[in-house]
Amino acid sequence: MPNAYTSTGSTTLGGTVGGAGLVQKAYDRLLEFALRAEPLIRSVADKTPAQQSIPGSTVVLQKYQDLTAATSTLTETVDPDAVALSTPNTVTITLNEYGNSVLVTRALELFSLADVDPAIANIIAFNLADSIDQVAMTTLRSGTNVIYGGSTATSTATITAAATIDSPDIRKAVAKLRSNKAVYRKGSLYWTGIHPEVSHDLRAETGAAGWRDPHNYSTPENIYAGEIGQYEGAFYVESARMYNAKTGADQTALATTAVTVAGTSAGFTFGVASSSVIASRAEVGDKISGTGVGTSAKITAIDTSGSTTTITVDVANSAAVTATTTITVTPVTRVYNTIVCGKQAMAQAVAEEPHVVIGNVTDKLMRFRPMGWYGVLGFAIYRDEALYRIETGSSIAAK
Repeated sequence: MPNAYTSTGSTTLGGTVGGAGLVQKAYDRLLEFALRAEPLIRSVADKTPAQQSIPGSTVVLQKYQDLTAATSTLTETVDPDAVALSTPNTVTITLNEYGNSVLVTRALELFSLADVDPAIANIIAFNLADSIDQVAMTTLRSGTNVIYGGSTATSTATITAAATIDSPDIRKAVAKLRSNKAVYRKGSLYWTGIHPEVSHDLRAETGAAGWRDPHNYSTPENIYAGEIGQYEGAFYVESARMYNAKTGADQTALATTAVTVAGTSAGFTFGVASSSVIASRAEVGDKISGTGVGTSAKITAIDTSGSTTTITVDVANSAAVTATTTITVTPVTRVYNTIVCGKQAMAQAVAEEPHVVIGNVTDKLMRFRPMGWYGVLGFAIYRDEALYRIETGSSIAAK
């Protein structure tokens, strides 16, 4: 039973029980920001235009081609024929506008229990860095040189959770880069971006040829700190920002259940008990099958409220789903990208560096105060031969 004099009630913000509402809930006025991963992918783009001729929506970078080696001997009395220089190779960077904005109202500033202006500026600044980093990652992972983890995977769609990274994958990527004459990023080492859940598998590898044995005897501090350090010709940057998605092989289907569907052929929702196998194991990106459900249907959102979990499904190219149908959820393996690269793997061109913008107040009562960020830039793979992508699963794959 609630305390008759000091209870704050449960139906309204402060309640009205204790002393006619004299006792109220207290709130901390210092709000913390969401957990963030430090942007790092844009730093890989170490090639930029050096002598750009004019402004333009595209920037063309060029690379000379070397002459074919001349290995034949010269004849003493014969003037050798001249050879033509080959046409330079080109890389085109397309520039695009990027930006985002929020609207801060006068009422929000007056009514908020915390000082919102510094917080919004912080959120906008991080959104700038976060967004541009994701744009850079889209380009960086588009290279054509790919190593698939495991012994049987031949494509992204065939990667299973058991196809984890190991030392031979790193050795192969480094060997290929050296064979391609890729320039090192630091000393004699290549840059490697690796997800923490992939790093776990590399550091868990056992055997004399794995990561752990030499660190046991020579650099145990890396084990204590959970850091890879320098290994197999690469130095490692471990970050949750490394790309991963549910694009691998299908796993064993979860329990099949009859559900009541709400929606149309373009998409639908259904609810299951939060304690069910589907609720506890289904993830965004997993496949959905059932009567009238399109073959490409996947889960797009999962929301748990109390004892019910609501699952939203995108039913591309399907017929109308009946109100009651039997649903099967098939988990899809999460595939992680590990990037190994040398210098000039990726290039960027910038017409206007992304920056925070404080918009003009234009409404009649000066209540609407826009704040956002804006930039114009583009990325492109500059030296594909200096870039390798290792695609693997993880033994501790995150949702």
